[in-house]
Amino acid sequence: MVTASRPGPPVPPPPPSPSDVAAARPGALRPGAGRSDAGSSDEARSRGVFAGPSLGVEPKTVMWVLTVFVAVVLYAVSVPIDAAVYHVHVAAAFGIALVQVGSLLLAMWNGWAAAAAFLAGQAAFGLLGSADPGLPWPVTVPQLILLCAVLALMVLRGSKQAAVALWLGAIVVPLVIAFVPGHGATPDGVIANLVTSGAVSALVLGAAFAVTAGRARLDAALDEERRSSAVEHERRLIAEERTRIAREMHDVIAHGMSIIQVQASSAPYRLTGLDEAATAEFAEIAASARSAMAEMRALLGVLRDPAGEPETAPQPGLAELPELVASVERAGVPVSLELAPGLLDGGPAARAAYRIVQESLSNVLRHAPGAATLVSVDRASDGRAGLELVVRNASSTDAAVDAGAGAGATGAGEAVDPSAARREPGAGHGLIGMRERVRMLGGRIESGETVDGGFEVRATLPLTADTDIRSAADRSGDS
Repeated sequence: MVTASRPGPPVPPPPPSPSDVAAARPGALRPGAGRSDAGSSDEARSRGVFAGPSLGVEPKTVMWVLTVFVAVVLYAVSVPIDAAVYHVHVAAAFGIALVQVGSLLLAMWNGWAAAAAFLAGQAAFGLLGSADPGLPWPVTVPQLILLCAVLALMVLRGSKQAAVALWLGAIVVPLVIAFVPGHGATPDGVIANLVTSGAVSALVLGAAFAVTAGRARLDAALDEERRSSAVEHERRLIAEERTRIAREMHDVIAHGMSIIQVQASSAPYRLTGLDEAATAEFAEIAASARSAMAEMRALLGVLRDPAGEPETAPQPGLAELPELVASVERAGVPVSLELAPGLLDGGPAARAAYRIVQESLSNVLRHAPGAATLVSVDRASDGRAGLELVVRNASSTDAAVDAGAGAGATGAGEAVDPSAARREPGAGHGLIGMRERVRMLGGRIESGETVDGGFEVRATLPLTADTDIRSAADRSGDS
């Protein structure tokens, strides 16, 4: 085994980019996750109706502030009107106003409790008060305003059934009070008062229902658009990753074709005694190789990003894993590398293994800084020609606390927004890039959380006859 487990000096992880911060906020959209991150249904509804993105304040806080302000104003108006105009005792006026105005605050918490409080205060007012001829009775103007505010708030908070029950009760209770003698109201005045209050409150109730229904349709359309955008975003990432893999394959194939062309061109000079037919055949092989390379360059020009720079560095493989591990250790992540002896570097499987390890360690640095990580590369355990790759990091809770990263870190291999990632040249797009590479080779990959709270990526990469990676013992046995 080749083991590289000596950690270097810890280095703080790079600061998060603005898109990382945005993705960490509640409700931020992640690729392929068509979901709603709102809390309760009441909070979602209040966010949709009252929230303004530019306020920088929680929607629920805004609702509470407005509700308390309206309650204070109505309380200050109701007490003197009940005591001076409707002949309610001053102490009773304070109590009745407190119960009724309190229903506005209760509507933020429980709709049925708010309805009970409002109707109880209305009944007490009807029994203790009286009206001079010409005054609104049994529903006063402050009570009507309060009723409309409570109904609207209850509907917007999701207590629709309680709001309908309150509206019916606000008609039945005053109607019963109207039959109690000694309140000084005429039948015509009572009927006009009840019709007016019922119509106005019904209008407000209907408007609140219309607003919530429209908001629900808008939320459904936005959710559908988010899901469509997430699916399209993932498709774009897959297309980009496949394009980048195709560019890598060009470099690999071009290297092989160059060797074929050079060998075929130099064969007549290196080998003596070749007849004209053999010389012509070597010349045709060299010409075919040059033609194939020219066509690949033309196709690569279509795939290459116009703004990108050509990649001229050789493609890394298993031999570069110790160097990759050492660079991650210098960033403060202790990594143990277990590389089976005798594995020779080369072929698509080795390059794919390097890229999978690179992406997994990059995500450990980004999401679980300081978590102990194991990288294991061995021959496939099922007896087939192939590589078995495991990247596993321990629980990131303690490491994240030590690094000041918070307890919400995740493990290696999690798909992240590529615009927010600081990745090395050639790195993929999280699990999307890993899946595409393994799929290209006909292998399989599994990833997920471990029982101890860490994260594991396990991949099996098959080897073909042309790209087999054999040990020296295998080669000697074959010979």
